[in-house]
Amino acid sequence: MKKNILVLGILILLLLFFETQNKNTIEDAMEKANINVRQILHQVETDKGIVVFYEVEEYPYSNSIGLVGKSFNKYKWIDGGGRDSFDVNKDLTCGCSNIGKSNEKGSPDLFQVAYGIVANDEISEVKVTLKGEEAKNGTIVETELGRIWYLFLDEGIRYVPRIKGLDSDGEIVFE
Repeated sequence: MKKNILVLGILILLLLFFETQNKNTIEDAMEKANINVRQILHQVETDKGIVVFYEVEEYPYSNSIGLVGKSFNKYKWIDGGGRDSFDVNKDLTCGCSNIGKSNEKGSPDLFQVAYGIVANDEISEVKVTLKGEEAKNGTIVETELGRIWYLFLDEGIRYVPRIKGLDSDGEIVFE
């Protein structure tokens, strides 16, 4: 009995040791995928993984997007794309990324995001209209470089959606 408890204790200690040695961060996963991240601006957990908005070393003052998976305490870079500069002449920018990977059956398991930069301080709401659908509200967040917005889409699109920036009174500031 004592021998079984001793063996179990040693196994638990070994498991704890290897578990703590294998921990990594989102930044570690991005670095392993050869992404020179300067800083993570914002991250959102979803059912597909963690959507990460980040600035890269090669393009300072920029907003890029990526998807990171998490299994136990391990993060793994899945996919990324797109880049937008905070140094813009527009009040509001918009881009779309279909990020993800092919699943086991070879069909794409993509995550679609419309996103951009909110440069005009008067804009407090972003409305996104897809073809044949009602307008949806984007989420605006403050980052260290400025404000960004995003909206997770139900399906992939191959066009830039129509966007509007509204002020706190609901008046259109950008269209």
